Amino acid sequence: MLRQPDRFSRLTTIIRLTECLKATRQLTFMATPGPQSSSDWAGHGVGEVLVSDDYPIVRFHEKGHFTHANGRRMAFSNVYRFEVMEDRVELYHERRGPEDAVFLFPLVVVDDHRLMSLSPHLCVRDLYSGELIMTDDGFDLTWTVEGPRKQEHIHYCYRQ
Repeated sequence: MLRQPDRFSRLTTIIRLTECLKATRQLTFMATPGPQSSSDWAGHGVGEVLVSDDYPIVRFHEKGHFTHANGRRMAFSNVYRFEVMEDRVELYHERRGPEDAVFLFPLVVVDDHRLMSLSPHLCVRDLYSGELIMTDDGFDLTWTVEGPRKQEHIHYCYRQ
């Protein structure tokens, strides 16, 4: 059984993560579909992050290029919303705007530099889960999506 840190340690980690979110300026990511995936979404992306801070909401406005495993290059843009709370951070994808944001998963503090979803979040027929690890110059966010047609693994590296 996973033992969570005390309240003071959780608050300290959330404060550190909030500052880390606000300082983010760039991203890279690797998308790897599993054998049961029908998405064929494999490749890597590079982009810039414009952060809008309306604490306790921090939004990442991302723009960049994704290079598919077959070599095809395409532009991408995303808006991710981090809702900072005392004991967790909730992640949303605002692909259709803030009013129709898709809740991905909550991340709870498990130690002084790591947050993770303790159980997958069900969205329609897909299960979303994630883990966030703070680094010296940013954080890594790894998430998985499992469903009838999805088996996705996405590893983001967010840096200052």
